[in-house]
Amino acid sequence: MPVRLALRHTLLLVVALMASLTATTLPASAHSGATSWDCIAHYESTHRWHINTGNGHYGGLQFSLSTWRYYGGPKLSGNAYPHRATRAEQIAVAKRVAYTGWSGRAPQGGSHAWPNTWPRCH
Repeated sequence: MPVRLALRHTLLLVVALMASLTATTLPASAHSGATSWDCIAHYESTHRWHINTGNGHYGGLQFSLSTWRYYGGPKLSGNAYPHRATRAEQIAVAKRVAYTGWSGRAPQGGSHAWPNTWPRCH
């Protein structure tokens, strides 16, 4: 009987260990639904989508006002300043900046717009 009990305890210990390893090795996106834009916001503003630190860059993705206006941020969001726009609105403008352009304006490309953080997140 003691051998069976020891075997049962060992088996339970192995199962518990495997479960804990599986939980810690899943990518962060599997847990949180995070996107590349959330990654950029992590490095640019520590996920503070409504930040205005007075450095001339605003919001979670740290837009300059000129970039925000050039790519239609005020029209898309109804906000003159990026930090007053929602996360989704900021991401929509960021996609214009990085990929699609807007109203005849060419996209900058993500590595140009976010040179330090783009490589970390893509």
